[in-house]
Amino acid sequence: MKKSRLTTLDKTWSVARWVSNSARRSTLLSLLVVVVFGGCGSDSLSLVQLGGQTMGTTYHVSYGEPDSVASPESIQVAIDSALVALNASVSTYIDSSIISVINASSDTTVWHPVDIHFSTIFVASKRIYTDTKGAFNPAIGPLVRAWGFGPVDTSSIPDSAAVDSLLALVDFESFELDSTLAFVRKSNPGANLDFSAIAKGYGVDVVAELLAAHGISDYFVEIGGEVRTQGQHPAGRPWKVGIEKPAVDAMSEQETQEIVPMINRSMATSGNYRNYHEVEGRRYAHIIDPTTGYSRSSSLLSVSVIADNCMTADAYATAFMVMGEEGARAFVASRPGLEAFFILGTESGEFAETRSTGFPYGE
Repeated sequence: MKKSRLTTLDKTWSVARWVSNSARRSTLLSLLVVVVFGGCGSDSLSLVQLGGQTMGTTYHVSYGEPDSVASPESIQVAIDSALVALNASVSTYIDSSIISVINASSDTTVWHPVDIHFSTIFVASKRIYTDTKGAFNPAIGPLVRAWGFGPVDTSSIPDSAAVDSLLALVDFESFELDSTLAFVRKSNPGANLDFSAIAKGYGVDVVAELLAAHGISDYFVEIGGEVRTQGQHPAGRPWKVGIEKPAVDAMSEQETQEIVPMINRSMATSGNYRNYHEVEGRRYAHIIDPTTGYSRSSSLLSVSVIADNCMTADAYATAFMVMGEEGARAFVASRPGLEAFFILGTESGEFAETRSTGFPYGE
């Protein structure tokens, strides 16, 4: 399981990730996105803050307290219940989850029952898979596990023959959702699904919609660095999200590259400089290209994507790491509603940044 820590810097929440499966039990990582709830003094006077653990990381919720709304305690219970249900649907770390049962089955005739969480993520995944020409591929599960970034630890890396054989299982087209959106069947018995590149973003959306259903119109929701905002901070300003400056050292002090103001938008970040394996002196990042089967290596260190909902931002952030900066920038330019911020490494060891036309400038 991933673990987390909480640090305070001018009322800033920080979440931590792990480097690899073996390191998940011993070494903390700093998050790719720093969530900035506010400054000092009056900024926090009418701010309700809730938090907990989910999906191997932590979540934080912040909202302006309106009149005649449910108590924070009851909202906390509702959030936790919703996130437990989501994990029971799509967590590959839970053997009894819907996705794990489907993955474990090799029967190509059975229709597996799924819930609304699974079907919503599946439909969005199919849309983004098609839009990115497979750069986002939730059937990448067999390769994720082979490279040691899944639920099971591994101290080795697959050879070329193993990668070639696993590529035949990276087959999202083999999964069929029936017309009622209640059942899934797979035609490739060895194919597996892994929604880890979209599930946290979807979880953010679930919590955001729960808050809206309780009459809360100004809120900030974050799970593992993926963020959705609505309205504004009680201080009368936009919510703020900080993008972390890349640092290879897992225990290095966290620094912020950019602080982005956000109103009624979502943002997710993907990067390859923290989550990696080192085998025989060579580093293998967790971003795996589903078309080649190998760890993606480029000067692109992280990409932050802004979209209307967090599920969409989350999935495209992963796809853009696979595409690389040039391809991703061209893609964003042709997709209204998407914006992106790229951090690249340079030969001098410094960082360069580029952004799409509509990505906001911050502090």
